[in-house]
Amino acid sequence: MYRNNILKVPSLLINNRQIMSRNRQIYQQYAPRLSVFKSLPTFVYMKAKEMPSYSEITEHKHNWDQLIYALEGVLEIKTESGNYIIPPHQAVWIPSNKLHSISTINGARLRSVHIKVGIISTLSNDIKVLKVNKLTRVLIATASSYEFNSTMSGEELRLLQVLVDQISNFKETSLRLPLSNDPLLLPILNWQQLYPDENRSLNYWSNELGASSKTIARRFETELSMSFTIWREQLKLHTAIHWLNEKRPVTQIALDLGYQSLSAFIHMFKKNMGQTPGKFNN
Repeated sequence: MYRNNILKVPSLLINNRQIMSRNRQIYQQYAPRLSVFKSLPTFVYMKAKEMPSYSEITEHKHNWDQLIYALEGVLEIKTESGNYIIPPHQAVWIPSNKLHSISTINGARLRSVHIKVGIISTLSNDIKVLKVNKLTRVLIATASSYEFNSTMSGEELRLLQVLVDQISNFKETSLRLPLSNDPLLLPILNWQQLYPDENRSLNYWSNELGASSKTIARRFETELSMSFTIWREQLKLHTAIHWLNEKRPVTQIALDLGYQSLSAFIHMFKKNMGQTPGKFNN
C-alpha cells in the first residue's frame, strides 16, 4: 500500500491564484447570465462580456452546447475532469450539461457562442480546445453585436449558419490539463500545480508515496490518458501562457519554470503552440 500522507488538499482544483500567481488576489465572481433560459431562443445565441482582471463566471451548465472564445486575453475553463486554457485564436468546446467555470487573470473580451444540441454533430460530447481560423474570428466579432430574437434578418441568419459550418470543421489542440482525485496522483498533481518549476522525478514520488514508479506511471496513463512527463509539460505550458499574457520576459519565464536553458523552453513551447513564445507574446 502506498502512503498518502503528504499534501492532503480536499479540493480537486487547486486555486488558480496559487498555481499561476502565488498571490492572494480575490477574484470578482459573476453568475452566468443565461441561467434565465431553459432553452435558447434561436439556434445560435451569442453573449459578449468584458471580463476584468481576476474575474470568474461561477460554475454552471447549460442545456445546449457552447463555444467559449476570447477576442482578447487568456481564459481558463475549469471542469470536473481538468483545466483548459484558451489563448488568443483558440476556443473551448463545452457540450451540453457539462459543469464549468470561466476565469481570467489579466482580463479578457469573452464571446460565448451558444448552440442548440444536435446542430453540430461532428464534435463529440467531450470538452476540448479547438483552433479558431481567421474567418471564424471575424464571424464571431460581427455576430456578437446582433440582437438574437425572432426578427433577425435573413443576412444575419445566413452568417450564423456559416459560423456553425466553420465550427463544425475545427481541429482539436492539446491545451488540456487533466486532473484527478485519485489518492495516489493527488499529492503529485497538487504539488506540481503549486510549484511548476519543480522537476521531481517518479522515483522521488515513489519514495514519498510508497508506490513503485511503474505503478504511478500506469496510474497517470489510466486516470489522465497521458504520461507523467507530458502532464508536467502541459502544466508548464499552461503556466507559460498565463505569464506571457502578463508580459513577463521570456527568459525569466524559462528560468521560473525550471528550464536549464532558454532554448529548451522555446523548443517545448514551439512544439506545442506552433510558434515561439516571443511571437506569441506580440
